[in-house]
Amino acid sequence: MVAEGAIGSEISDWIINSPYEAPQAHFEIGRRGPTGRLLPGRRPSESYIPIPVSRKGRAPQQEFDFDATGERREENPVINNVRRAVELWRARNWNGVTPYTRKLLAHWAAGPPIRDEPVLFCQREAAETAIFLTEVAGRHGVTDYRRLLEPENQLHNDGLPRVGLKMATGIGKTVVMAMIIAWQTINKRLSR
Repeated sequence: MVAEGAIGSEISDWIINSPYEAPQAHFEIGRRGPTGRLLPGRRPSESYIPIPVSRKGRAPQQEFDFDATGERREENPVINNVRRAVELWRARNWNGVTPYTRKLLAHWAAGPPIRDEPVLFCQREAAETAIFLTEVAGRHGVTDYRRLLEPENQLHNDGLPRVGLKMATGIGKTVVMAMIIAWQTINKRLSR
């Protein structure tokens, strides 16, 4: 199978990571799409920002990085930093959370034989991120990423702080909502 946009590269198998573990590799994205080159680690978060076409026939501004789609790629440093912080926090056994939260996190991370149907990594990471931002960020010497997200909340939804968890269609967002509801309910009940 030839990757759409790949420059002379063939990608025979698009599935390179387990859905139950953190991504170990990713395909390089070039100016025309996947190049077929496999890179180690997780793909950094990037946004593809459309560049409007000039109405007056002027040449586009030179500082923009145009690709075949007419978009500019821009890294999301806050998202990438939060991902790294959550990864480190996970590796340190979820320090700084309530005992009930730690039990839930361990249960969700368990695979066979403890759980017949393990939770997908992306689902776990989404719930972990919400928990990390609520229970850990800004405490125990951890950067308060919530403060870095405040300007966006003020710009788009002033007065109603929120955290968005972006997930692909069909990945199990309802499971993540159930995980977050369970976490909130258990901690609220047992903290009384």
